[in-house]
Amino acid sequence: MFLFDKISELFKNLKKDSINYDFKKLALLASAFLFIIGTYSIIRPLKTSVFLGLVGKEYQPITKLLTIIILFPVLFIYTKLVDKLKRHQVLYYCLAFYVVSIAVAAGILMHPVMGLQNTNTSPYRIFGWIFYILIDLYSTIAVSTFWAFANSISTPDYAKGNYGKLVAFSRIGGIVTSIGSWFIMEKLDIPIVSSIPTLLIISALLLVFAALCIAKIKRDIPGYLLHGYEAVYIAEKQKGKEKNVGIFEGLNLMILQPYVMGIFVLNFIYEAISMILDYQMQVQMSVATNNSIGGMSAFMFLYTAAFQVLGLVFAFFGTSAMLKKFGVNFSLFIMPIAIIIMMIGLLFFPNLTTIFIIMVVIRALHYGFNGPVREILYIPTSKDIKFKSKAWIDSFGRTLSKTSGSAFNYIYRNAAYLALTRLNAFIIIALSGVWTVATFFVGRKYTKVIEKNETIGE
Repeated sequence: MFLFDKISELFKNLKKDSINYDFKKLALLASAFLFIIGTYSIIRPLKTSVFLGLVGKEYQPITKLLTIIILFPVLFIYTKLVDKLKRHQVLYYCLAFYVVSIAVAAGILMHPVMGLQNTNTSPYRIFGWIFYILIDLYSTIAVSTFWAFANSISTPDYAKGNYGKLVAFSRIGGIVTSIGSWFIMEKLDIPIVSSIPTLLIISALLLVFAALCIAKIKRDIPGYLLHGYEAVYIAEKQKGKEKNVGIFEGLNLMILQPYVMGIFVLNFIYEAISMILDYQMQVQMSVATNNSIGGMSAFMFLYTAAFQVLGLVFAFFGTSAMLKKFGVNFSLFIMPIAIIIMMIGLLFFPNLTTIFIIMVVIRALHYGFNGPVREILYIPTSKDIKFKSKAWIDSFGRTLSKTSGSAFNYIYRNAAYLALTRLNAFIIIALSGVWTVATFFVGRKYTKVIEKNETIGE
């Protein structure tokens, strides 16, 4: 009887521990993502305002062309890291890079000549270009690698039940940091030569906390709960250690695997649409604030806070519920259809207020709903696709799409505002139509792979 009681107690504890471990894993992942998004919500608005103040708004479209050139050495280094290191170590290196880079940037911005004390706007202010490209790559290097790590330790069912909660929690970090940054910029009597570097130092410290959360996951969560999609885990174990490959392996996998190319199309079209509308809003913002770095920063922080709040609502009430009720396939259609509806509204009300509202909704839908749903598509793929192909999609693909949007903005930069707004709406409706078709094929493939317990890329 005593032995039976002990065995029963052990079984109950094991079951309880498993539940506790799942909760702890979610809590630590969500905390790490909160710090990563908290940093992003600080540095993203500063990227735009610092560049416009140091270099000038007319040169912003050129930054995307420069980013493409920079991407090749960046992807080469990233590919080598993926080949040499374990999943969590790749994330450590990416976070450490931005901790150091952001801290150095804060110091340079306090310099009397290279920094914010020099109010002359010129394309020859090299640091303005470097700062913009550095922050522009944050989503590719830090955010994308976090998702690659999360996807590699999650099953499809775990993702459907928890990714919405993970994103909702991260939005809290985005809301707090963006509103806090706005308060520092607008309400406290601190000159921008001090406030902006201070915000950058805070963002660097947040990334240190993110790295500590990932370290705690590796230390406290049992290995069997970090396998992720079991079919991929088994295939990786059977494959063993392979010889290192070149920078283009991720690109090759993307081209050779139609499923991965489909994910690229979904990402490409969203970024192109976002870039077209974002540039319109930023130009109007620059005019409205007389190109003031402080004024533009405050505006961008409020804009960021607005879509973070709405994104929190979408993530908390919509993502997990929609995924559980309708599945991944159906959920993928929501974003392109919503954009088509909003563009029809823009045709009838082509003004700055409408564009601002649309951009808040699009960003909120993407970060709170569409982004985590799209990340689930990577779960049944190999490590090389999760990290290397994803890096190409989130970096080169993202930058190429933004370059396409920037090229369009540059060509029509002198067009009448009303005509350009309506032209944008028609082009975006067409792009969203292509997006919808691609969604059909990608969603159907994902469903079949999961039903058959197969993998992609092995």
